[in-house]
Amino acid sequence: MRLVRLGAIIEWTEDLPAFRGLMRLADELGYDVLGVGDSPFRAQELFVSMTTAAQEVRNATLATTVTTPIIRHPTITACGVSSLHELTGGRVVLGIGNGGSAMRALGRTKGSTRQEVREFVTAVRAILGGGSAYVDGYHTEPLGRSYAVPIFIAADHPKSLRQAGEIADGVIMAVGMSVEHVEEKIAIVRAAATEAGRDPDAIDIWGFTFASIEDDRAQAIAAIGPSLASIAGWRLRPAHMRAKLPPALLGAVEEMERRYDPSDFVVGGKNVRLLERLGLVDLAAGIGATVGDVAETEAHLKRLESIGVSCVLATLPSHLDPAGTLRRFARAGALRAAAGAEPPADGVRGPTLA
Repeated sequence: MRLVRLGAIIEWTEDLPAFRGLMRLADELGYDVLGVGDSPFRAQELFVSMTTAAQEVRNATLATTVTTPIIRHPTITACGVSSLHELTGGRVVLGIGNGGSAMRALGRTKGSTRQEVREFVTAVRAILGGGSAYVDGYHTEPLGRSYAVPIFIAADHPKSLRQAGEIADGVIMAVGMSVEHVEEKIAIVRAAATEAGRDPDAIDIWGFTFASIEDDRAQAIAAIGPSLASIAGWRLRPAHMRAKLPPALLGAVEEMERRYDPSDFVVGGKNVRLLERLGLVDLAAGIGATVGDVAETEAHLKRLESIGVSCVLATLPSHLDPAGTLRRFARAGALRAAAGAEPPADGVRGPTLA
């Protein structure tokens, strides 16, 4: 039986053949959605990466996961995603967020405001619909060729989740081992959609997660240790996240935040050792990671599906074993199960991926 749709977020960093190979592998495995982030300081340009991915992917939907208003004018974003729509035969989704890691490349410490996101989504949607938009005091000209493309908003803050429920076709949220956290966020999206006069069930719920599937739990945790440390080091600062913390862990979280070093994104590094010493591994995994063997991951995917998550995307840019993770995640999600096929071996239609 096929479970919830599966996706993966893959970035072109230093190794172009590896990026092409991972995209091909994921498509061959039957992944439904393949996302590319917009992080200029860490990876290659978004639309160049998306076009490169489109040359390798024949079945999966390609998604920006995610771009941001600050980097491009709405007309440029609309033109880029319309071009991808034509190139892929309509297999494209535009994911938009407030900025995240992209801000680092611009030397900024703050991302777009919710109002800026709202205005950007509204403008891009109007342009994709064949019309014009009023941007920065000017009326844009309609594009020569435009296509209506689904627009998703990346959100975790309650106010951003409500905004997604009000105006987006879908939402992209962090999901971890704590299903209760995910249920709370979905409830906010659906309530906001209802208040806005929209059908809450029509809003697609995607979750992104730092996935690590291994028979040995310690090995699985080690593979994504830097990502877990980043969750505990900086994602727990907002008030709505503070409210979720067990009182007994508050002191440990505060120490983690004080001592967290953003430059130490290293497996087994000082951030990871601090995370383990403070006993925050399970807390971080509950918020934003999927950790376990194939059977445990399959059970977790079933739980996420039961509460309304329609697609789960494994975040792979920092993973030690991206190809192996794609295969194991595919088995957990019952991809290709109907055909009884096994995932292709390394080297099929591409380079060997260690």
